[in-house]
Amino acid sequence: MKTRRISFCHWALLMLYSLLWVIALPILLIVRRETPIDSGRLGFGMPRGPFQVWIQAASVGEARLAAALVRELNRRGVRKILVTTNTRQGMDLLDKEIKEDAQKAYFPFDNMCIMAMALSRVRPENLVLLETEIWPSLLHACRRKNVPVVLGNGRLSLKSFCRYYPLRRFLASIGPDRIAAVSERDRERFASLFPSAQTSIISNIKFDLLADKDPIPYVQNPLSSFFKPKHALIVLGSVRREEEPQISRVIQRLYSARPKTTIALFPRHMSRIKPWKKILDTEGVPYTLRSSLESGTVPAGVILWDGFGELEAAYAMARSVFVGGSLMPCGGQNFLEALGQGVVPCVGPFWDNFTWVGREIVHAGLLIQVRDEHELNARLQQSQSMSREQVEKKFKEYLQSRRGGTQELAGIVAR
Repeated sequence: MKTRRISFCHWALLMLYSLLWVIALPILLIVRRETPIDSGRLGFGMPRGPFQVWIQAASVGEARLAAALVRELNRRGVRKILVTTNTRQGMDLLDKEIKEDAQKAYFPFDNMCIMAMALSRVRPENLVLLETEIWPSLLHACRRKNVPVVLGNGRLSLKSFCRYYPLRRFLASIGPDRIAAVSERDRERFASLFPSAQTSIISNIKFDLLADKDPIPYVQNPLSSFFKPKHALIVLGSVRREEEPQISRVIQRLYSARPKTTIALFPRHMSRIKPWKKILDTEGVPYTLRSSLESGTVPAGVILWDGFGELEAAYAMARSVFVGGSLMPCGGQNFLEALGQGVVPCVGPFWDNFTWVGREIVHAGLLIQVRDEHELNARLQQSQSMSREQVEKKFKEYLQSRRGGTQELAGIVAR
């Protein structure tokens, strides 16, 4: 590993960053819904090493990647692994996916003193950060302790790149040693921030996870008590606040054209449930909260989903699907979940966060890109041209040539 000296200016910046964590800690002690507080988060309660690998997974999405990586590392004989996450949801998934394969803990707060203490307890041979995990104090502590750092399954949105770019000289002095990005565009962005890091491209681990996953059978679907197999269900998934005016107009048109159709509306954030109630009341569109549904009674109009964990189950029941965050420049949300359930989803023109999937997916007929709300409305009223079985088969074929990211990253770490 190359030793990189940190300048006084960069040292002062790191000290200021750590000071901000000290100021933030009292607030985090009060607001602890997504960020649980325990001794591990303060450094002195972290599991005692040494560990061969420390994997950091921010939340649920990264935790799925971490679980797959742990299984592959175990297969290669790497057993002493620590996996950390920032959120309760991430820990719940790790508890479900990882039993005796690795130890688990909450990620320490990224203060210099806390991270130095945590690293001294964990004593990892390698650190793996997943996707867009850039933690200055941890990176600095690893640099001082000569712990090699791999940023795996790396992706960096344009928004994040623009946010980090003014700090590129500071980041370059503490950056990871190896970056395995999921696309050439992501590799170039990381290389601009960390010019001394060795960069390469690997297949996205998410392709492996999708290829191993089967659609939810109707008899096992938790929503089968509400919907018959061929119910006229339209799902609007992961709708972002920025696109609510367009989606509300789409709902109005859909309800006016087909009043017996059921529209399942999934806001991306639960804080938008109350604003959506007001929007639907104003427009005169009848709605029912998911929490108040009773078995065997599915009203027409909108079902406003006020709970987590059922979006994929709804996709498995849907006739048509729109995946949000894409009508306005929000980067897009995960449309692959809908494809995995055998339905070809619609997205708007803004799905930059998922272009690693390859724009060939549109040409393959597995994704419908619409230009605006008018085209979306027309598409949602059309029947799917392929059967669910045909969509599933074609999607599996698309994934097959893109698999292997888990093995590639495990190989980098094991070496």
